[in-house]
Amino acid sequence: MAKRQSIAGAIRAAAHGAERAPANAAAEERQPTPRPTFKARTREGKKMIAAPVDPAARQQLKVLAAELDRKAEDLMREALRDLFTKYGKPPIA
Repeated sequence: MAKRQSIAGAIRAAAHGAERAPANAAAEERQPTPRPTFKARTREGKKMIAAPVDPAARQQLKVLAAELDRKAEDLMREALRDLFTKYGKPPIA
C-alpha cells in the first residue's frame, strides 16, 4: 500500500501543477535535517554514566545541590571520588 502524499507535497503540487512537482517530493520531506551537535569544552573526553534511582533520591540530590549552591553533577562526582577512596582506588573522578 502506497503512502499518502504529505500536506506540504499536496500544496506544492497544487501551486505548481501536478506535472511540475517532483516525483520524490514525499521522500525528500521525510529525510531529517542533520542537527548540529554541540559539546561543551568541559565535557570533552568525558563519558556519561546513568543509573535508575528512586525518585525520592533524585529529589533529595536536587534539594541538597540547591542548599549547597552546587550542581547535582558536581555532587555526583564527589560521591564517585568518595566511593573510589573507600575501596582503595585512586580518586580520578
